[in-house]
Amino acid sequence: MISNQRIPILVYHHVYGDNSADFKNATFDTGAGIIGEYEFRRQIRYISDQGWAVVSTTQVVNWLIDDGPIPEKSVVLHFDNGWLDTATVTLPILEEFNMTATCFPITDGLNAASEGKTAIVRTLTEGLVEKPFMNWDQVGILLEAGWEIGAHTASHCKMKNKYTEEGNDGIINEAEKANAFFNKYLNIQPEHFAYPSGSHNERTDSLLARYYRSLRLWHFEWPIQWSYTCKTTSPLAVDCQNIDLRVPFANFTRIFCDALDR
Repeated sequence: MISNQRIPILVYHHVYGDNSADFKNATFDTGAGIIGEYEFRRQIRYISDQGWAVVSTTQVVNWLIDDGPIPEKSVVLHFDNGWLDTATVTLPILEEFNMTATCFPITDGLNAASEGKTAIVRTLTEGLVEKPFMNWDQVGILLEAGWEIGAHTASHCKMKNKYTEEGNDGIINEAEKANAFFNKYLNIQPEHFAYPSGSHNERTDSLLARYYRSLRLWHFEWPIQWSYTCKTTSPLAVDCQNIDLRVPFANFTRIFCDALDR
């Protein structure tokens, strides 16, 4: 019998200190992808107090593919893009709660930071931005702390558009370029991939499945749509929920209540 378990995969981008200018200047209209340290800690404490087990992306994929064991109340934490605040703000908080996560960094951004430079990237959450990325050493610290590191392309391009413009070669080049840097600086081959801006099609899925065990979707609808990864989810379409300051705490807790209401 197919399990009806539903697993929330929570996707964050920036976690800023509450006194930082980036957070103080954020509003409901401009705060997509942004959350403050106080609210993030409140969410993480709720997860802990309610007895949810923070599991790895690999555990979920093993459950989907091979029926691997997983706690009944499982949740996964994802942090996209590789922003500096993932290392400086998020990591210490998760270490307090003995939790780990998966980070999906943009390798062009990591390369720039490692050379003392900045990188400009286009995101759905913030538009065209130039904000600090982690360097490779800082991503290595996440790895040493037990985090998983997934791929998120080299340039943060929309893969559906990349395929339209450049065909198979465009998709392959993005994957192979990013993977080469992960191998060079971290000596790893990422098993999991997160689509920038959720942009994909059947052909990009097919091409990227050659490189990764799982492909994660992403949603940017408003109002925010809650969706879960369940036993019938394809590993090539792992689902998730975007979390930022537009999500009131009551709605955050509802994610977990609804996950158990099955």
